[in-house]
Amino acid sequence: MFAVFEDAGKTYSGRVLSQAEASAQIELESGKRMKVKAASILLQFDQPAPAELWAGAERLAAQIELDLAWEFAPQDEFGFDALAREYFSDPPSTVERLAALLRLQEAPHYFRRAGRGRFRKAPAEIVQQALAAIEKKKQVQRQIDDWAAQLVAGNCPEPVRAQLYRILFKPDKNAPEYKAVVQAAQSSHGAPLALLQRAGAIESSYQFHWKRFLFENFPEGTGFPALAAPAPADELPRATVQAYSIDDSHTTEIDDALSLGGLGSGTVVLGIHIAAPALGIEPADALDQVARQRLSTVYMPGYKVTMLPDPVVQAYTLEAGRDCPALSLYVTLDERTLEIQARETRIERVPIAANLRHDQIDAIVTADWLDLPPDAGDDGRLAMPRQQLSFLYRLARHLKVQRERVRG
Repeated sequence: MFAVFEDAGKTYSGRVLSQAEASAQIELESGKRMKVKAASILLQFDQPAPAELWAGAERLAAQIELDLAWEFAPQDEFGFDALAREYFSDPPSTVERLAALLRLQEAPHYFRRAGRGRFRKAPAEIVQQALAAIEKKKQVQRQIDDWAAQLVAGNCPEPVRAQLYRILFKPDKNAPEYKAVVQAAQSSHGAPLALLQRAGAIESSYQFHWKRFLFENFPEGTGFPALAAPAPADELPRATVQAYSIDDSHTTEIDDALSLGGLGSGTVVLGIHIAAPALGIEPADALDQVARQRLSTVYMPGYKVTMLPDPVVQAYTLEAGRDCPALSLYVTLDERTLEIQARETRIERVPIAANLRHDQIDAIVTADWLDLPPDAGDDGRLAMPRQQLSFLYRLARHLKVQRERVRG
C-alpha cells in the first residue's frame, strides 16, 4: 500500500511499511523512512505506483481551470476530495484526487489553507486583487525582459539610463531597471558596468565620475530650496579703511579682502576681512540647516557647488562699492622690522574699494615692479596703490621665511 502525506508543509508519497492507529511507518522513494501521524496521511492507495501517480496528477493539475474550480468549490471549509468530486466525477480517481490537492496548494490567491488537506475559498475581491497583482508582475517581467534584450543588443533603454548611477552604486534590487541590467549581464556573461558601456549609457569618463560624485554627495541635486536671503545688518559700525580683494575672474564668492593703513608712519595696521554671512543666519533656521548639511563650497577645476544659495552669496560677498558685513582681524606691525605689536578683531561693515583679478594684472604686478622705490608712483591701470601691494609683498616674503624656518 502507498500513501500521500504532509510533513512540515510539504507533500510526500511513499510505501507504507507498517501502520498503527495513530501513525504509520512510510518509506520514501529515496529510501528514507519516516514516522507519519495518521492525521497527516491524505491518501492511501494500492495503484498506481507513487512515481506514476505523481506524473499523472501533475499533468492533470495543470489542466484544472482555477476560475472554474473556485466557482465549483463549496462556500465553507472543504477538503481536496470535495473539489475533486465537484470538478471531475463522483467518486474521483486517485489521480484526480491528488491533482485537485496539488492545484489547491499552488493557488493561494484562490484558496487559503485551513489545515492538512483542508481549504477555504478566498473572497472574490481578494481573488481579483491577487489576479491584478499577478498580471502586473507579469507585465513588469515582460518589461524587464525587453530592457534586458535591448541592453544585450547594445542599446540602453531610457529608464535604465535615468537610473544608471543608482543601479551601479546604490541599487534598489527590487527595481525593474536593476533587474534588467542583472539579467542582461548574466545572459551576456559580462559585468554590469561593461554591459552599460557597450550599450552607450556612459557618455564619457568625465561625466561618469562627475555624476557619480553628485549622486553620492548630492542625491537630491545641487539646487537649494526657496530661501530668502537675510538682509545684512545695517547697525554694524563702519570701518575707516578701504579694502581690496584679490581673486581670479571666475570667483563669484568673494570672501576675503585686505586693507592697509599707516604706511610711512612707522606703524602699519594690516586688516584681514572675512565675509560674514553667518551674521544673517539664526541657529537651527532653514538657512542654518542648509549650511550645516553642506559644510563647505565644493571647488573643482572650472566648476563649484556653493555652500549657500546664490542670493545669500550675493548679499554677503565682498563686492566693490559696498559696505559689507565682515569679521576683521587688525594686526599692528612695526613698518621697518615687521614685528607684530598688537592684534584686534571686530565685526563691522567694511568698505570694499575694488575687486582685483590677478589674471588681469599679472602682466603689471611683477616682482621687479613691486620692488620699485616708494616714489616710483602708481600704475593707472590698477585700482590699488602700488605702495600697499609692495608692502604686502614684502610682508609675505618675510612670513614665508619665518614659516620655512619653523618647518625646516
